[in-house]
Amino acid sequence: MDASFRIAIVEDHKALREVFVDCLEANGFEVFGAACAEDLDDFFVREHADLLILDINLPGEDGLSIGKRYRNAYPAISIIFLTVRSDAKDKILGYESGADLYLPKPVSAEELNAAVMSIYRRVKDSVNVKAHPALHIQTRELSHQRFTLSLAPQESKVLKGLIEALDNTLEYWQILELMDKEVTETNKKSLAVFMYRLNKKLEEVDIKNSPIKSVWKTGYQLNVKIVIV
Repeated sequence: MDASFRIAIVEDHKALREVFVDCLEANGFEVFGAACAEDLDDFFVREHADLLILDINLPGEDGLSIGKRYRNAYPAISIIFLTVRSDAKDKILGYESGADLYLPKPVSAEELNAAVMSIYRRVKDSVNVKAHPALHIQTRELSHQRFTLSLAPQESKVLKGLIEALDNTLEYWQILELMDKEVTETNKKSLAVFMYRLNKKLEEVDIKNSPIKSVWKTGYQLNVKIVIV
């Protein structure tokens, strides 16, 4: 899967820990198994992990304390708690201690793997959003790196249409339809002005080189990757 995504499991039950480690390693992850907080701390002296899987009932420092400590030290880290405690108040305490997921025991290796995959996809999606310009549908904002600007409703709708279109290309009539306008020569000329202004807005968030290109006698094509969030 992704050896760059590291997982650390803290589980004092040796046989169970080994089952979890073997299952996740079989899916291509790099996994470190620890029996207690001290083992985990020693590991972090020389390495790091993107995800912690913590049994709550541990000898010495318990999982909730470890989770809270590591969440404060590494805000971006993901945390899954494993526990036999299933009361609502225990789950609330787990989430307050920094949990992304709270799995009641007994948990199978397959269920744990599914939970890990869910977090892995979310982390990777977050990285992709940061790497590429993003169109925020709810707020109609376009963001890239340190820049953010607001789009008009029609601008957001047309940009979303280009992002989702095959080859990122829309014909004139498709764009005008998104804008609730008839296909006339006058509107096609107005569309050229509209696209010029939209290009300028994209450049304001440091998306350079006229990212929306005119396609001769066809329409317009978006030539940069923008993600929808």
